[in-house]
Amino acid sequence: MLRRIRVMEEDWDYLVILDGCRYDLFSEVYGAFLEGDLEKVLSVGSNTVEWRDNSFPGRYEDVIYVSANPYINSRVAVKGFSAQDHFHGVVDVWDWGWSTEHGTVHPRTVNEAVHATMKNNPEKRLIIHYLQPHCPYIGHQPADSGYPLQEPGQRTVLDGTIAEDEPGHIRIKIVDLMTVAGKSPLGRLLGLGIEGTLWAMRELLGLPPVSPMDAVRRTRGVGGLREAYTRNLELVLSHVAELMKDLHGEVVITADHGELLGEGGRFSHGFGRDDPLLLEVPWFEVRS
Repeated sequence: MLRRIRVMEEDWDYLVILDGCRYDLFSEVYGAFLEGDLEKVLSVGSNTVEWRDNSFPGRYEDVIYVSANPYINSRVAVKGFSAQDHFHGVVDVWDWGWSTEHGTVHPRTVNEAVHATMKNNPEKRLIIHYLQPHCPYIGHQPADSGYPLQEPGQRTVLDGTIAEDEPGHIRIKIVDLMTVAGKSPLGRLLGLGIEGTLWAMRELLGLPPVSPMDAVRRTRGVGGLREAYTRNLELVLSHVAELMKDLHGEVVITADHGELLGEGGRFSHGFGRDDPLLLEVPWFEVRS
């Protein structure tokens, strides 16, 4: 039986979070970048918010959170979670380090933030949260994908929801539309999951993609989506490997949750799901 990981109950000096990283694909590619001991474990959430709320119930005065993810930030409470109340400090890389070229935070920017944080706080433990391999996929430009790049303050940036600037008669609550889509005869006929049915319906109606993942699926198919995800994973692992040269202590690499990449017509991730591809994540202890 796989053990369910609560990260603050484990031993580490540096905890690296790869956002949306599946165990199976991590296990296929990590050997080209890192050496260590890999274990398959269960996350405490199937999306970032659920994982965050279950992972950090208390205050951790010995920890600084270097965050490329806007769901963990020191500026405002996000869905009831005020990160500044839980950690000694929060480095808001998602804010000042956001790349308008890529529509996300590049992993090299996270590394720069880590180096500065270690220099100023040598006695603290660090949680280092990269946004990759989560979409958008670096290397796929907007013209290539058909989805506009987002800013960190937009609700679409990590939710994969309909863009705010769509006409009012189209902008329906995403959860309601997904519920209808998942129960539709079309979804059952095509063997698609909720997101897959919704995306197929929007494409059929000539509506724009709802997320970078949907956009890549349209232009490159499920195989191309899986390749784009894998390239994002390899990119972030190359930068993690570079960072490892300067980390001295116990380093663990894991993920907040996994990702669905078209298996059975299922895509993305959401709250409260029990799919193994969303809950099975790596727990990788780096050999120093």
